[in-house]
Parts: sequence; C-alpha cells; structure tokens
Amino acid sequence: MVDRIRLNPKKISNSNGVGYRKPPGSSQFKSGQSGNPAGRPKGSRNFKTELRATLQTPVKVNKNGRFRKISTQRASLMVLREKALAGDQRAIEHLIGLALRFDEEIADTGIHRVDTNDQAILDDYFKERSDEANRARLSDQDHPSGPKPESTD
Repeated sequence: MVDRIRLNPKKISNSNGVGYRKPPGSSQFKSGQSGNPAGRPKGSRNFKTELRATLQTPVKVNKNGRFRKISTQRASLMVLREKALAGDQRAIEHLIGLALRFDEEIADTGIHRVDTNDQAILDDYFKERSDEANRARLSDQDHPSGPKPESTD
C-alpha cells in the first residue's frame, strides 16, 4: 500500500504558545504598562498649542477709562500699533512685515503689476514667438512631409 503525502502538514505547536508572532509571556508588556515609560507624559501640549492658548487668553485693558477684556494677541497688536504711531522704527517695520505676510488680498490674488517697460518687452517676445510659430506652420504646409528624393551623385 502507498503512504499518503500531505501537502499542508499540521505544524507541531508548542504547548506554551511560543513561536512565530507569539513571543513568550515573560517578554511581553504587562497590561497597563507603556512601551516607552520615559516618553511624552499624557496631557502635555506642544509649543504651537501653548502659543495659541497664550495668545487667546483674555487680558483687561483700560480704554478711555473703561476696562475691557480682549485677547492677548489683540492687545499685543494694539501696543505694536501705538509704538509704530509714536515713531518707533522697529515697530513700524515689524507691523508692515506682519501686514504683508498676512494680507489676504495680496496672497489670494497673486496678481502683481508690471510696469510699462516690462510689459512692452513681454509683448515683443510673445509677438516674435507667435510669428516664428506661424512661419514654421506655413513652411510645413509648403513642403509636405513624405519620402525625400534621393540625391544622385
């Protein structure tokens, strides 16, 4: 009689369940224990989050004899504006830099004015390029592509 050959023989498994993708229990993390105990503590926030929270914190400002609560960000911009109006050159430069950086109209449109000399140069360039394209198209029509005659020497 012929012995049967199995294509997928059952693997003999270990009684303790250790093997491929089954590490021994002694080397596994205990339940509730972190894999990185010295890592970032829970609830800590990054710098961007802290900065945003700080700038949104309200402060009391005395304006015309009345106390109003405004955000720290707005109060800082008001102080910067007052210094710029008083003639502080660094405050003026900083305020203009912020305005240019965050001005939505300029950022959204992306349109920049071109002076007349530059516009004339661009117009001449485009006219020259279109004339070259027209000449190339006309020369292709005059000389249809096909087998070229062989030269006899």
